[in-house]
Amino acid sequence: TKAAKSDIAIDDNDCEDEEESLVVEDATLNWTDADQVIFREVKRINVNDPGAAAIVKEDRINGTPVVLVGHVGWANFAQRWLTEKKSETKEAPSDSHISTAELPQEEAKPSNGNAMNLDLSTEKYELDIPKMIKDIGDEDVPVIKRNYDEVKPIHGTIPAAKFLSECWPASETEAELQDSKKKAPKFYLHQWQFPLSDTAGGKLCHQNNPLPNGIMGEDLLKYWLDLPQCKLDSPLQYIFMGRTDTNSRLHKDPGGLEISIAPITGQKECVLVHRDDSRCLYHLTASLDEIDLQRFPLLSQARVYKTVIKPGEILLMPNGTYHQCRNITPCLSYSRFHLDTVNLLPFVMSLVNGDAPEIEHRDVLWNLASALIKKVDEVVDLVQDRVLAYRDVTDVVTGDTRETVETLLALRNFIREVARRDEVNKAVKGPGDKSKEELKPELHDFGVLAADVDVCLHDYRYRESKEIPKLKSRKGKVLTNTLSKGVRKNCVGRDLNKFMIDNKPVVVFNSSLENNYMSLRNADVEKHYPLADKHKVGKALIGKLTIGDMLAVRLEQKCVKAEVLEVVPQMKAAYISFEDYPSVYDEYQPFDLLRLPSGDEITHDDIKPGLVVLDFSNTNEYRAVVQSTIDGPMVRVKLIVSQHTLTRLVSPAMILGRYMGRWGSSGKKGLSDDSDGKKAAPGGIVSPSTTSDISDIAVEEES
Repeated sequence: TKAAKSDIAIDDNDCEDEEESLVVEDATLNWTDADQVIFREVKRINVNDPGAAAIVKEDRINGTPVVLVGHVGWANFAQRWLTEKKSETKEAPSDSHISTAELPQEEAKPSNGNAMNLDLSTEKYELDIPKMIKDIGDEDVPVIKRNYDEVKPIHGTIPAAKFLSECWPASETEAELQDSKKKAPKFYLHQWQFPLSDTAGGKLCHQNNPLPNGIMGEDLLKYWLDLPQCKLDSPLQYIFMGRTDTNSRLHKDPGGLEISIAPITGQKECVLVHRDDSRCLYHLTASLDEIDLQRFPLLSQARVYKTVIKPGEILLMPNGTYHQCRNITPCLSYSRFHLDTVNLLPFVMSLVNGDAPEIEHRDVLWNLASALIKKVDEVVDLVQDRVLAYRDVTDVVTGDTRETVETLLALRNFIREVARRDEVNKAVKGPGDKSKEELKPELHDFGVLAADVDVCLHDYRYRESKEIPKLKSRKGKVLTNTLSKGVRKNCVGRDLNKFMIDNKPVVVFNSSLENNYMSLRNADVEKHYPLADKHKVGKALIGKLTIGDMLAVRLEQKCVKAEVLEVVPQMKAAYISFEDYPSVYDEYQPFDLLRLPSGDEITHDDIKPGLVVLDFSNTNEYRAVVQSTIDGPMVRVKLIVSQHTLTRLVSPAMILGRYMGRWGSSGKKGLSDDSDGKKAAPGGIVSPSTTSDISDIAVEEES
């Protein structure tokens, strides 16, 4: 009862305790943001296990990172820099770090013929800094500030001796002491590409023992460069060297290449995100260190991996994997890029997308195909010699030969694709500025290379015949500019030199738009409307436009009639040129309708001239290159190109004036309503005498 309750005295503290006791939390589920992001373990695969090769290949195809263990000799070049840790008792001979027990006999020797391979898995070894200084001290190495920004990471170069003597701790105790006092040097040896050094490359290349059992295909990058120090070895090999807590931000490396990271001394923590989950990273603004699902909710759906790799282990990241690394001890690591038939597709698409200009994709493909053709031709010649001499040929073709032929078979289709793209580009984009082209080195003709590959494979296929049959060519129809010929009955070929801008064709195909564009007469912008740009007509006029107004608009070389559909006060848009179409199809598209070729969204700051994008404004995806950008007022119009209409965005610079029809309201040809009797310029534009006249410029209808 109320009376009974009023007699009970309740202390405030007792009330608070009672309220807290009423709060019961479900402890069976994880409730924090950090708990919602699952950091998966990276699978470890012993390269000597049966079936390891098939497992690794499947993971590479699916984009799943793995750690390879059980291999020795991957970083054989580091033997010259290592010594056993003094703190450990030596119970074995001084070369006890050398092991071949886990490898098949034929894999016991590295590619340079050394008798033994370096086994780093024992973790008994440390760097001998005096040895390193004596060996590579004169080399210039790139250094950056620790915890660097991925956008512009390189700080400069210094002699390796200076870095090793001043930036690397003499011992782990010294490193801990310097870090505790915040006196540790702030530099990190970052991505030293040693194969490009005449001296270091000669010492360090051709030393490593390749992975066994077909774990990875032959590294095709070795055919790229013809430098003496790294010929037939990959030029994309790197050394990283940093103190504890040196780290990088989450990023991915373009180029379509796979990456391996192998610590030589020390340990490295690696956080990885699957390449297909980029949309969950919010343009890499979402942090995996301080997880905030309120701002970045899709981060919870990303496939994230975390692992610590140590000496003797090799982290293999499929192409496009997002990664960030942190040294949990002072760490010297070896990294290299890799290309084989598994990642040829992303490599060629990187060429198409132009996302890694530092990699000469075309040279890689050309030199690779040429080298493989030479190897196969030598086998064919040897077999033919024996066939004609009635000698046995069963021992000529080896496993390496078959692998080379299989690689060339796969490569052939990519060579064809590059040739096809070159052919299309030549037809729809033209030679461009010849003066600029003359400054460039001669481009390889991939059409010829594709034909050479076909002949090589054909000869190999029939190598044991006494007479190799003649190859029947299946070359596709050459793409030509069909408008330059009378391809249809009663269709007269046109002189397309009149439809070129900077030596690039405006029209190419027999489409409705292009034929109607060419039918426009007396509408040449440069000839008839030379003052439009000078007086900035569009800029003055755009604020006065309303829906339904008629304008004269620039479409490449011609002036066309356009009806205003919408005036947009402010818009960020890019002027894009489609890779498979001539310039009459070039158009503005809003930033929001553009995507990267991978399908990922693009931050507005990253949309710049030269960027390859996909246009999502249509049901189909069209690949294009950004020519320029605009941030200002735009007009959406219906262009009337003779009998063809299309909707386009136009900028103020494309607006030539108001469209008044063939006859002005005064009834006199060539005069606008408010021209005050001024005689019209050729083509119907009235030249303004003052700035206030600009918005009233009129254009006569083209006959």
